[in-house]
Amino acid sequence: MKLQQVNQLLNSEYQSRRRMLIKRLDVTIQSFGWSDRAKAYQPKRHSLRMSSSVDMGSVLAAREDLCHIQKTSSGSSREKTSCAVNKVLMGRVPDRGGRPSEIQAPPPEMPPWQKRQDGGGWGGATRCAPVR
Repeated sequence: MKLQQVNQLLNSEYQSRRRMLIKRLDVTIQSFGWSDRAKAYQPKRHSLRMSSSVDMGSVLAAREDLCHIQKTSSGSSREKTSCAVNKVLMGRVPDRGGRPSEIQAPPPEMPPWQKRQDGGGWGGATRCAPVR
């Protein structure tokens, strides 16, 4: 009974996460709608289910080593997936900045209770009357 309650809670949690991920996928693919390749997405998209196919029997039959998950970015897992792309080294990349500590703050805006100074707004130029 307790296992079924835990399974129901996990299923509802995973279902909401799955819904969010599928929505993100839909929005991403939508931005490529102009491409002919994006049309191949619809049949695959309809095969994705919102609910999990894991039932209590699968949970009880699971091996203990499934609990020990190894990150895909770890060194030991990357050893087994080496390919020519992994050996390409990037050359020098130009510095694009983006460090907030190196940027000067903009000048403060004029407070609403302060009047404008003479000569402001037009750069000191005066308006002339139209020539007739």
